[in-house]
Amino acid sequence: MNLRVFAKSFMLLVAAALILYGTSGWLGEATGADVSFLDDAWRLIAIAVGASLLVGFLYPSVRGIKQGDQLLAFVHRRVEQNGQSLVVSDAVLVTALESGRTGGKIRVQFPNGLHAEGVIESYAGTLTPPTIRLTEAETRL
Repeated sequence: MNLRVFAKSFMLLVAAALILYGTSGWLGEATGADVSFLDDAWRLIAIAVGASLLVGFLYPSVRGIKQGDQLLAFVHRRVEQNGQSLVVSDAVLVTALESGRTGGKIRVQFPNGLHAEGVIESYAGTLTPPTIRLTEAETRL
């Protein structure tokens, strides 16, 4: 869930709910329609909270990954130390050079300027960035 999108949609929908509640009497007189569902402020706020939660959860999958987004990539490297070979996994933030969706291949750029290609594994979570599994990477000699 994207907390920023949730907060923005929550504020917008609660404001709309309060405006509808405040103008429900006038709307009923002006349109001649039965607007009794607008007379309960708590019901309107509950609808706003539910819609905000829904928007917050759906936004990452609707948006996907866009060019310029930061993704988390796990880079495996082999290190020689004291005659022993160790495999180390580092988490690196990379920048998307293309747009894509889960399961799709995109090109990314490391902070040091090297490029790589990978498969998008997940979209952004509440506290985590989107992740990518690298399939090919440039190396510097």
